[in-house]
Amino acid sequence: MNGISAALNVLSIPGCIFWYGPLLVFTVILHRIAAGSSLPRHPSFGDAASFLISIWIYALLLILTSRGAFACLLAALLIMALYIANAAKKKALREEPLVITDLALGWQVIRFPGLYLPFLPCRMIVAGSVVFGGLGVLLWLLSETEDISWVWMVIAGLPPTLIVMLALAPRSVSAPLSRWLLTPFPLKFDARQDAESFGPLGAAILHLTWHISNPLSPKPQCQGSTENSMPKSAAPDPVAPPVWGDSCRELIARPPSPEKLPHIFLVQAESFCDPRVFSGAVPRDILKNWDRLRSQGQSGAFRVRDFGAYTLRTEFAALTGLPPEALGTYAFYPYLAALRSPVWSLAYFLRELGYRTICMHPFHREFFFRHRAIPHLGFQEFVTIESFPKRDTYGPYISDNSVAEAMTDIIRESSQPVFSFAITMESHGPWLPGRFKKEFPDGDAPKILGLSDPVCRYLAHVKNADAMMGMLAEGLSKAERPGVMALYGDHLPNLPDLITGGDTATPYIVWKTNGSPGGGVKKDIRPEEIGGAILSGGRE
Repeated sequence: MNGISAALNVLSIPGCIFWYGPLLVFTVILHRIAAGSSLPRHPSFGDAASFLISIWIYALLLILTSRGAFACLLAALLIMALYIANAAKKKALREEPLVITDLALGWQVIRFPGLYLPFLPCRMIVAGSVVFGGLGVLLWLLSETEDISWVWMVIAGLPPTLIVMLALAPRSVSAPLSRWLLTPFPLKFDARQDAESFGPLGAAILHLTWHISNPLSPKPQCQGSTENSMPKSAAPDPVAPPVWGDSCRELIARPPSPEKLPHIFLVQAESFCDPRVFSGAVPRDILKNWDRLRSQGQSGAFRVRDFGAYTLRTEFAALTGLPPEALGTYAFYPYLAALRSPVWSLAYFLRELGYRTICMHPFHREFFFRHRAIPHLGFQEFVTIESFPKRDTYGPYISDNSVAEAMTDIIRESSQPVFSFAITMESHGPWLPGRFKKEFPDGDAPKILGLSDPVCRYLAHVKNADAMMGMLAEGLSKAERPGVMALYGDHLPNLPDLITGGDTATPYIVWKTNGSPGGGVKKDIRPEEIGGAILSGGRE
């Protein structure tokens, strides 16, 4: 190490200015770009958060590489990648920025890149990686290793140490401490609003402070639960969410005999919507079963808050009756709450009444950590992709037809009432060329005048979702006991060629075999209210 570098590295502040000055300027520029046309309402806090995070990254890389210039370049590259991901997410999901809980999705991006990479500016990433990579190799070859000051080791180790201490502290200590720390920074626990207030990295620091010291308190307690043994509820007095209404309370007070309970199908249809609402070019007869069942049951707008992604948010709200505002940072990734211990849910409620509870998802068990969360939401069985024949696909995923067959097979075999919750996959985007290599002679969905190719591919799945509804309704009608079917879209499809406007609502339906819950009733509901609509439809 030359004399100047050695002298600058002895003192932390001069060394930081020499090596880190350009990186600080770069961080500020990126932070201001990420803030958009207007700065956060607390720009100084946002800038400070950017400084602290980038300093920590630099210190960590400096310790790992012992090369100041190289560490500075690599830190700049990582920070730039973070902001590119933030910009890509905002573009795809209607201005929703990255949140701290997105870190839990990192392994999914690596394992299932086809679900995420099409939404990233891959050309920009590759070009930037080549430029920075070449410069990094040059700096590595030209620079020499340096003796690292203990100050940088403290900077690198201090944040993780504080996080671990706050996480391990008793809640009686950590919760009041986090409230005190967050008093000057009132959080809305809305990704957009908090990022607008404190900047994306500032909001991440504040969310992390709240999250690690405020675990969500579930109603039931786990009794010897393991991954393969479903937990039993120990709640002595089950009280369903107030949004489920009077029908739920009446069922608790006067539970019917098991032989009178109906089978219940609840389907979360991937990216489902009524495309005719958005374009007159969509064939009017594409949803024949949907139109028929809707005229007989309860339907309306399903007030989903997210656009184009975050299936698990809608899923968790529908099962638990908990609105996002009740979850704090868990609203961003609610299954993190169900990983620790059971959370009271519709499945637990029906299980208390004598139902066999089954969750069916024709995809990998570990996706969204469902293999750990689904048992903690009261399901006795979790049926995943391993249980479906590999040939039963439509496009790249297991078909809706196969899911409907599996659900109807279960009620034919079961002597007790069944609650079957299905999370479909067939319609999952992106809707890219080559999706239908075996389904259509030309290898692609039929063209429809006035609609783009991605939209035409999506419509092929909408038609199959409609056929699934018909199969489920027919299966319930042939069963020995009455039945209730509910279906909703988890979010609108990310198809800018079709979906316009700012509304994020999807459609839903609740239909039953022996009559209907109102007969053609129109009622808009939020995801957390679907449980009440099902229980109302399920009463004799």
